[in-house]
Amino acid sequence: RDYKVTGVQTCALPISMVDSRNKGAAYERDTCKKLNEFFAEHGFDITCKRNLDQYQTADLADIKIPYHAIECKAYKEGWWWKPEWWKQVKAACGNDIPVLIYKFNNKQSRVCIPMYAINPGLPRDNDLTAVMTFDDWLVIMRKNWDYYEALVKIENI
Repeated sequence: RDYKVTGVQTCALPISMVDSRNKGAAYERDTCKKLNEFFAEHGFDITCKRNLDQYQTADLADIKIPYHAIECKAYKEGWWWKPEWWKQVKAACGNDIPVLIYKFNNKQSRVCIPMYAINPGLPRDNDLTAVMTFDDWLVIMRKNWDYYEALVKIENI
């Protein structure tokens, strides 16, 4: 605060932008908490946390877990994900599976993933996607974890 000069608070960002960034960070923390609970409950030796470098470097995922690059979006209004969100997570994923987790106020979280992450028999095409609940994604991820591991090994040969 700059009381000596003006008696008002000075800030580099508009309040609405600060609130939006705080809302996004809170949603990322909540997503990490749910993922860490899932990993612990199912015996995975994995923990995740927010990627704080995402604010300084372009094309980094919000959250990184093995085989997955996750982008989280929390908005006040809407119903469906925006194409630029998917482009963002695809740019950040490299060879990992892109995962878009999004939520609008008073609505449950949704997850958008490529179809090959659901059905390993499908071609690896990040533009062929499906949307599901967060809990359904966790079920699919647990079921297909061995496939994800094998996919990485094949790509690294």
